[in-house]
Amino acid sequence: MNRQSRSNWWGLSALVLCVGLVGCHTTDDARVIQVLNQRGFGRPTLDANRQFYIGIGDGLILRAPSYPEYNGVSEKVRMDGVITLPDVGEVYLNGLTPTEATETVRLRYQEWVNDTAGFRMEITDITSKRYYVVRVDPQRPVSMTFQGDELLIDALRKANYDPLLTDTSDIKVIRGDPENPLVIHCDLDDILERGLTRDNIQIRENDIVFLTPSWVGHMTLFVKKLASPIKPLTDLITSANNMVSIG
Repeated sequence: MNRQSRSNWWGLSALVLCVGLVGCHTTDDARVIQVLNQRGFGRPTLDANRQFYIGIGDGLILRAPSYPEYNGVSEKVRMDGVITLPDVGEVYLNGLTPTEATETVRLRYQEWVNDTAGFRMEITDITSKRYYVVRVDPQRPVSMTFQGDELLIDALRKANYDPLLTDTSDIKVIRGDPENPLVIHCDLDDILERGLTRDNIQIRENDIVFLTPSWVGHMTLFVKKLASPIKPLTDLITSANNMVSIG
């Protein structure tokens, strides 16, 4: 193989390698795009404050007074959105209102019983509705059960926030969206000290309540970051001292 042939061979090999790498990168990008949240949360796009809907993990009970074999059967909505009922098997209820769930179950049981007028589905446990509060210290999201009809001060009370570390004049309520999230700046001082209820907004499912650090909060976080590399060393020294004491 002469010099020109070798040069052509190496050039062709490099081109093939580049194409292969680009292909892998494109494939990985496509897989990432599939995972990214591009359409909102992976839940029904409903407003639970306006109309309650059944979600994953919620507890349900079947009421059928005239049929003891069915009456009182309780189930939790599985990850695939279904519950399993006697005789009829799997029934998909995720995203339905209680009225819609009742009608769905009645239709399924019409094949088994003559009268389904007394059938109804009741909610026994709500676990699917959540919102999140990010406190200053520790600075991580706290998942809160959403009970409905909750105001900002209700969320802050449940989160047990530290007012000394928090800039109470600038609390952000973030209503998430893949492209255009809504960020609402709320002044807790106006609510509590001046009685201005404009900023005491109603919390919705999946909201993020972000507590902005005060200057004390910023100093606290800064000191914790400075001390974080030292902590493993102090833990090691403490462990060594304990071993020596035991010995």
